[in-house]
Formats: sequence, structure tokens, C-alpha cells
Amino acid sequence: MNRIILLVAGIIAIVVGGATIYFLWLNMNSGSSWQITEKPNTYIVKIPSVSDFVPIGVTYELHDDGLLTYTDDPCWKQSCFILVAIGWTEDGKHTLMYQGRLPFTSEGSFRPRICIDGKYLTNVPVFGGGMYYSPNGILGCPYPTVYVRGSGGYIETLSYDVENQRWIHIIKHEVDERKPKLEFVGKALGLPFWMGPMEGPYIVHGAYSKVKDIDIWGGFWVSGTFKANITLSGGQRLSFQGFFLFDRAIHRIYYGASASKAGTIRGPTGGVLAFSCMVIFHNDFIIMISHSDNPTPADFPKFQHQGRINFISVGESYIFNNFTLTDLGPNPLQPSGFHLQGTFEGGYVDLMGKVYAYWPPKGWGVIKGTWWDLEGRHCWGRAFVKWNGTIKLGDKVINVTNAVGIGEFTRYTSGSSQQG
Repeated sequence: MNRIILLVAGIIAIVVGGATIYFLWLNMNSGSSWQITEKPNTYIVKIPSVSDFVPIGVTYELHDDGLLTYTDDPCWKQSCFILVAIGWTEDGKHTLMYQGRLPFTSEGSFRPRICIDGKYLTNVPVFGGGMYYSPNGILGCPYPTVYVRGSGGYIETLSYDVENQRWIHIIKHEVDERKPKLEFVGKALGLPFWMGPMEGPYIVHGAYSKVKDIDIWGGFWVSGTFKANITLSGGQRLSFQGFFLFDRAIHRIYYGASASKAGTIRGPTGGVLAFSCMVIFHNDFIIMISHSDNPTPADFPKFQHQGRINFISVGESYIFNNFTLTDLGPNPLQPSGFHLQGTFEGGYVDLMGKVYAYWPPKGWGVIKGTWWDLEGRHCWGRAFVKWNGTIKLGDKVINVTNAVGIGEFTRYTSGSSQQG
């Protein structure tokens, strides 16, 4: 009898032990061991450090020649070094809309989008082929710098002056100073908007359209004011000042079993659905929000919903997680406007936004089919928006007129709604 009991106990121990080892192995190989949170990360008030700017040892490896690559973790998906800005010349005669990015190693190439007075410059170089890092700066800029070389002998750089909270962005020819160039200096104001510490926990950005998995992200946005000089072909020089946002995000594939090594950016994983990431600029405040809806039937962890308001004119900052963002217009795949309303400690927001320009300019391209709905439609795009309405902070009411903003969006509609 005792032998039977011992035999049964031994079998149970083997089964339990084997199952434990299996599930540990499955977790380690699924990518889901990376920590996430279903709560907002906007409680973080840390000013980004150099190691947040370039997280060597967490996300990246730095090679002897300065090249940055990912660690051997296959679930790293995308690195954002993205600058967006809206500005004006001092006399108000010229307007700048800028969409810039330094493409990370192995993540394709990119042509910065420089739009002056509604027209995009066409002679802008293309950058790619590898991102490099110099902790002591390059080309006379003494701050930690990432840089990417481009076509025609050009280079684009992004440097972080931690002490003064400045972000310095240069596009120039490496030899000929007479060629067209961009010199941009942004001053971060208020507190950052954190998606998560570089080492985690991250928040859920959205669901992939082609594989049953989710995109999680960490990192930060900073926003504030900028001054920029642009030298055009022919030697004309324009000086702009206005507002900017810098997106220093890291994206990961969460589960990873079917999606690891699936390619960068959208690639075989497809787009990320369905999110709204946006900023609103005003002389008194800057609002940053992110929100995502889960369009799939899967029971994924809770998607992102968080915000922060920096009242830059009075030096105050508030978490703004209690908000709703409503699309406006007849086309659910490309809104023509938005309604943002919500409350924060000591105040409220009630703003109506109207889109005045899209990227791509001809409209957001619609793609058919997702892993859960072969007839579904989805799209990606950006929108430049003018906002009007009211914000209250304590006893002060701010009447908002033509505040400007920019957002990046993905949208989804089901196949059944198309048939209806």
C-alpha cells in the first residue's frame, strides 16, 4: 500500500513539475514575460535621463563603431525618434508643419516631411542604413547624440541637452554648409508624458491587424516650444518659432510566439489598431493624450487610456486620465473633427477640433482584412487640427480659439458595418 502511495505521489510530482517547467518555458518563449500594466503610467514625473533617451543594455546594444542595434530579444518591434512641430515666422507670413523621424537600424528609410505654407518640400534627402550614437556629441554639438546618414552626403542628428531640457535636431550636408539645412532647438516644458519606463512596465498600444498579438510600448513624450532656421535651395532662410512634441517610444510584440522576428514597423504583423495619440498646443497649455480601443474579439489586457496637461504659462501640470475623445464626421475611417472633454484635479476640458490638413495629404489609405475579420477595413494617418472651446483651471477660465494640434490615428470598421 505504501509503495502504491509513493508511486502515485511520484507520478503527481513528475506531472506537476513537468507542467511547471513547460509553462515557464512557454512564458519565456512567448515574450509575455515583459511587464505591462493595465493602469496609466502618467503618474510618473521623472525627467528623462540620457539612459532613457538611449537605453543601452535594456533595448539596445552599442557596437564599437557607434552603431545601435537591438539586443538579441526578438520581440523588439520599433523605436521612435519622432519630432512633430507647428510654427510660424515672426511676421506671421509663413507657416511650418514638420514631421521628422530618425529611422532606427534595420527599420527602413525616411524622408523628413517639411511643409511650408501648405507645400511639402520635394528635395529633402532620405535617411537610413543604421542609427549611430555618440555620447559626447558630433559636428560641434557636445551633447549625447544619435545620428543617421542620408542621401547626397547629408546627415540628420538629434542631441539631448539634459541640464537645460533642450532637444537639438539638425539636418545638414556634412561638407558643404551652403546647401539646404534645418537647425531646430526645442525646449521641453512641464512634465513628460510617460508610456512607461524603458525597462517596463509598458502599456498596451493596440492589437496587430495580421497576427493575434498586441503591441506594447514604453518611453516618453516631451513637448514645449521651439525655434528653427531653415535654409532653402537658392539660399533663402526662414526662421520659425512655435510648438513641438518629441516621441521617444519603444514598441514590443507582447506574446511573440507567432509574431517574433516578424519584421519592423507594420510589416507582417500589420498595423496597430485602433489608437489615437495626439497633442494640443496653446500659449497657456499643452495637452497630450493616448487612447486605444480593442477592435478584436480577443480578451487582451486593457488598452491604453491616459493623458497629461501642462499649464505652461503658470508652471502647473496635471494628470488627465478622465477624458473622452469622440470622432466627428461622416467617415468612421477618417474623422474630420474631434470632441475632447474631461476633468482633472481642479478643472475641466471641453474642446471641439476641426481637421485642417491630413497626412498623407490625399487621405488615409484603407486596407482590407484583419486576422479576425477578412472583410474589415482599417487605416493609419495623421491629422493637423484646430481646437476651440473652454478649459477651466481653478477659478480661471481659458477661452480657447484656434489652438493647433497634431495627432496620429488608426481606425477600424467591421465587415458587417460595411455591408450595412
